[in-house]
Amino acid sequence: MRRPISLRVRSYPLALRRKDHLNDELRKLAELHQQGHLNDQEFADAKRRLIIESTAEPPTPPKNSAAAVRFAEKRYRSSRWSSGNFFFPDALTLASDGMVFRKGALFGSSEERINYRDVASFQIENGIWLSNVCIETSGGSQPIFVNGLWKSDAKEIQDTIRAIQRRG
Repeated sequence: MRRPISLRVRSYPLALRRKDHLNDELRKLAELHQQGHLNDQEFADAKRRLIIESTAEPPTPPKNSAAAVRFAEKRYRSSRWSSGNFFFPDALTLASDGMVFRKGALFGSSEERINYRDVASFQIENGIWLSNVCIETSGGSQPIFVNGLWKSDAKEIQDTIRAIQRRG
C-alpha cells in the first residue's frame, strides 16, 4: 500500500533568494575566519547555525476563520553579546492577542503590550549575525527598539506580524 507523500511547495524565486542569502552569509563568515576574527570552533558553530536557520520555515499561525486566531506563544530574547543585553536581555513575546515587549533592569522591569493591528511599521537593521528591530505603533507610544536579535528571529517576527495583519 502506498503512503501519501507530503511535499512542501515553494516558489522557485524564493528558494533561489534563500540560497543566495545563505551563500552570501557563508562567504562573509569564511572571510572572518580567514582574517582570524573567528577560531575554528566559532566558525563551525556559526556555519552550522546559519545552515539550520536557512532551512527552517517561520512558524505561521494556523489559518482559522474565527475572529480570535489562537497560536502558541513564542518568546524571542536578545543575544547577551549585543549592546545593553549582557545582564538583562530584551524579550519580545508574540501571543495570539498581541505582543509583549519586556525590558529588564537591576530593580524591576518594564513591559509594554501592543495589539497587532496597532503596529504601523516594522524595521529590521541587519548586521553580520544579529539584527536590530524597531516597531512603531499608531497609538502614539514611543517606538520599541529590540537590539541583538538573531537575524532569523527578526525575520520570523516580521513574517508572523505580517501574516496576522493580513488576516485582519
